[in-house]
Amino acid sequence: MKPNREPLISVVLPTYNVVQYLQQCLESVAAQTYRNIEVIIIIDGATDGSYEIAQDFCKTDSRFSVYWQENAGSGPARNNGLAHCQGEFVMFVDPDDWIEPQLLEKLYEAQREGDYDLVASKRIFVTCKEDGHIIRFNKKQYVDEAITGQQNVRMAYMRMLEKGVVSNPTQKLYKLSLIRKHNVCFPPLWRSQDVAFNRRYYNHIRSLRLISFSGYYYRLVLNHADKTPSNYVETICQLYNDCKTMYEGWNIKFPEQQMCNFFFRARVYSHLQKAASQDWNIAEVVEVPVIWNITEKAQPKTWHLKITKYFILTHSYRLLKWFLRAVRFFKLRVLRVTRVQGELK
Repeated sequence: MKPNREPLISVVLPTYNVVQYLQQCLESVAAQTYRNIEVIIIIDGATDGSYEIAQDFCKTDSRFSVYWQENAGSGPARNNGLAHCQGEFVMFVDPDDWIEPQLLEKLYEAQREGDYDLVASKRIFVTCKEDGHIIRFNKKQYVDEAITGQQNVRMAYMRMLEKGVVSNPTQKLYKLSLIRKHNVCFPPLWRSQDVAFNRRYYNHIRSLRLISFSGYYYRLVLNHADKTPSNYVETICQLYNDCKTMYEGWNIKFPEQQMCNFFFRARVYSHLQKAASQDWNIAEVVEVPVIWNITEKAQPKTWHLKITKYFILTHSYRLLKWFLRAVRFFKLRVLRVTRVQGELK
């Protein structure tokens, strides 16, 4: 591919205390077969030597630049990166992940076929030990799909949400012109700011493309501390209400049943697990009106979600806490068995 005849693609890399992974990430970005890129590294107050690694790497590749900011979170760091972008398109990469050499090329080739406003691929989940030893890969792919026309795109939002297309901001190609025209940015949230960003961007697109190529390795570290704050329930309510408001603005019927199913499975249950493990007050989570409404209307299909809903609606919070702890214990046991089996091979 000839770099000077293709548009510049900006890669934004927010970085905070990932010194053990950063070099691998930077090398994987530098190795892209699509060569006409600029890589903007935002050091978000890192104190572990990540800044020095980034500075040294920038000396070896003129396409890379690094900027320092006081610690503010990944959302503000990505906003800072966007402010420095000069490209026609932008992709986000997290510094503890790495990517296949063909990822940007595949995304751009798909984009130019129909001048799509959003192009997305699937992540490859990589479960690792704290020392970096890889336990297993979980590779999934989207089925190639193109959706054109604003109404069709908007009607597909719920399906894209369930597929994970509009959750994390990585392994996607965005148009900088749309981001700047509509002032799309990451809100100052410590969790799920990426979901809010994608919803804001999705509100303005008229076409999207999913590709079957998976080339983004998303690192999951066993026993890694979950930093979700206790007031995350407020964020869940905000995200749910924002979706409802978006559908009202589109003049499309809000898919309440599907949305409640999704939020109960993907947001409420995961936060309840955190609440149980940290011995937070379960009632303060589930008795918030929006959360209670989501729970009442949700129609879970799996046994653990059905039991969770039953305990909530019967106000059996002590039993719910013990149940969630038990589920978490058995999940960790399964992961440990997987780890041992992987080491024996």
